[in-house]
Parts: sequence; structure tokens; C-alpha cells
Amino acid sequence: MEDLLKKISQYQLFNFLLSGALLAVLLKQTTSINLIYENTIAEFFAFYFIGLVISRVGSLIVEPWLKKLKIVTFTPYSEYLVAAKSDKRIDILSQENNTYRTLIATFLVFAAIYIVTKYAGSFIRQHHTLIVYIFMGTMLVLFTLAYHKQTNYIAKRIKNTQTK
Repeated sequence: MEDLLKKISQYQLFNFLLSGALLAVLLKQTTSINLIYENTIAEFFAFYFIGLVISRVGSLIVEPWLKKLKIVTFTPYSEYLVAAKSDKRIDILSQENNTYRTLIATFLVFAAIYIVTKYAGSFIRQHHTLIVYIFMGTMLVLFTLAYHKQTNYIAKRIKNTQTK
């Protein structure tokens, strides 16, 4: 477990665990969904995975939505990389910014789950298998889009190093 924790960045540990644990607590307090276990290791992995999913929702849904509404604007990535080299605080600010985005996604996911369980709870109980298939399909799409976005991000970094 110690080796695993060394490989996870502090940002990931904090961002994913915080949002995963927060969602689990909110759901336990307000719905019949209980994602809190007696086993600390199981909780750690569950919260981490939930937080990872929430983070991807933030990156793939919340961020574009906020851009479209013109609530946030981004500078070109190449300018960000140049500025980050001269001002180390920009990386820290960017991580804090991403934490806020993940918290926005946490509350949106919570609201969606709360509303669905409140108004479609009997449907969910009657169609459990269908819900599992929808969940698996949603996770497949979400992580495929996340992989695509990350691959583009890496390609931009590579291109930026080659133009120097």
C-alpha cells in the first residue's frame, strides 16, 4: 500500500479522495445509497475511483460547459507552458483551479443521483440489470473521452517541446 501511495501524486490523492469521500457522505446522509464501508482499504479504493470519475466529469462536462457559458476563459496551452516555466506558482494555481472544477462536478453528480433516486427509485429497483448496463456504458464513454483528451494534451506538450 505504501508503494501505491508513493506513485499517486498529492494532487490526485487529495482531489480524488476528497471528492469521492464527500459524495459518499452526502449520499449516505440524504439517500439510501451507502458507499461507506467498514474496511478502510475498500473505502480508500472506492473513494479514489469515485473521485476519479467525478474529476473526469469535471474535465469533460463541467469545463466545456463553463467555457461555453463564458464563465471561464483559457489562454492558449503553449502560453500556459511558457508562463509556468517562469512562474512556478501557476502550476499550483492550476491544480487549485482543477480542485474547484472537481468540487463543482461533485455537487452536480450528487444532485443528479439525488434527483434520480428520489423520483425514479422504484424504476431503478425494478430494472437493476438495465441500470448496470447503462452505468458500464457511461463509464466506457467517459473514460474513452478522458483518454482522448489526455492523449491530445500529451501531443500538445510534445509539439511545444519540438518548436523550441
